[in-house]
Amino acid sequence: MSTSEPPLDIPQAVLEPERRISWFWLLPALAVVAAIWLGWQTWQMRGTVITVQFAEGHGLRAEDEVRYRGIVVGHVRRIELTDDVQGVTVTASLQAQARHLARAGTRLWVVRPQVGITGVAGLDTLVGPRYLALLPGDGPPQRSFVGLAEPPIVESIDPGDLEIVLQSPRRGSMRPGAPVLYRQVPVGTILSVGLDHDAGAVIARLHIPAQYAALVREQTRFWNVGGLDAEVGLRGVSLKLESLETLIAGGVALATPPDAGVMVHNGHLFALADKPQEEWLAWQPMIVIGTPMLPPGAVLSAPLRAVLGWREGRWLKSDRTRRGWLVQTEHGVLGPADLLDPGPDIAEDSPVLEVSGKPVPLTVQATQVGEGLVRRDLTISDNAWPDELMRSAELPEDCVVIGDRAVAPLPLTAARLTPGLGAWTVDPAVPIDVSWHGACVLGRRDGRLIGLLLVHQDGAKVALLPPPQR
Repeated sequence: MSTSEPPLDIPQAVLEPERRISWFWLLPALAVVAAIWLGWQTWQMRGTVITVQFAEGHGLRAEDEVRYRGIVVGHVRRIELTDDVQGVTVTASLQAQARHLARAGTRLWVVRPQVGITGVAGLDTLVGPRYLALLPGDGPPQRSFVGLAEPPIVESIDPGDLEIVLQSPRRGSMRPGAPVLYRQVPVGTILSVGLDHDAGAVIARLHIPAQYAALVREQTRFWNVGGLDAEVGLRGVSLKLESLETLIAGGVALATPPDAGVMVHNGHLFALADKPQEEWLAWQPMIVIGTPMLPPGAVLSAPLRAVLGWREGRWLKSDRTRRGWLVQTEHGVLGPADLLDPGPDIAEDSPVLEVSGKPVPLTVQATQVGEGLVRRDLTISDNAWPDELMRSAELPEDCVVIGDRAVAPLPLTAARLTPGLGAWTVDPAVPIDVSWHGACVLGRRDGRLIGLLLVHQDGAKVALLPPPQR
């Protein structure tokens, strides 16, 4: 009798086909991703489409440029009549990086050749095409605008600017765009001229930039300066004329007495006189004016012109000079070392220092206060720069250089300055000559004195004021 054994439970292998991702399906997936990426880039670069309503097209055509600060920021797409055929609609496209320019308050106008009493504008469009000029507003994003029939008289009104009103029995020579003069120097512009609401007088609005707003005080006087003032006497005819500009364009002038009172606010009303009184022309107030590069109310420095002279040579003597600027502080005169501390080589030749045309002795010991800066305990001017308007700086920052008050201030951006030990080196690409040697350097954010500009043959640098001693 045989016994049968149970069959062995041997596992059986199950064969399954290997699953592989086919490159055939990967290519369409990559194509979809690329299409999405390209679509996104196209969406980002599509720009912003705006529409502008004008009463006249003034020769504007499709594909003409849209400009801001002289830079092309878009193009005109099409121009068509409005539904009521009483105007035109200009459709334009702004570049992607310029889309933030389309905001509430943005002003647009067609630049074309214009000849007026205040000057000639748009000459570049005589031989070239018209273009659409733009000045951005500060409101929320906006896509539809009403264009200006004429270019704005004042392109922008900044914080700190002053707007006042003149009242006169007749218009005289007041015209929009005519200048406002102080000592025959333009300090503002007439914005508009029209009748008062009751037709009893003529009202003119004046715009005074922030840097000149301090000139207008409670006791300031205004008068008409347009046209000719003729007087007939025994000696013949006497003609008085403010300037050729005012003869053509008209305008008003102002004078401020020494005890002029406080500064006025926007909307202050002044009376306009036909001609000035003799005492008005003799007023000489000491009023510190500013610059648009500094915060409103910032006090401008008053550097002093200095000339260092000496004789050089052993047998054949020759006169040599070195020029620059100095600053009167509460602790003495601050300036470049090569002006205030000539050194032993020049000192042997008896140097003479003149500041504002007056000789200054160099007997007082000079003290070094910074990289290339020295101070002498001298009082040359009563107008000393106060300590509270001075500070030290470390990292480069945007600043303004003040030298000759008859020359516009020189802006220096932080990107043009390289930090160093006690001084910032100025980019050689910045046009600076030796006439700026020793000029004051003020920080743009607060208007405080942070150093002096030193100019030498090897370049220019901002010599920084040291930290205050405690």
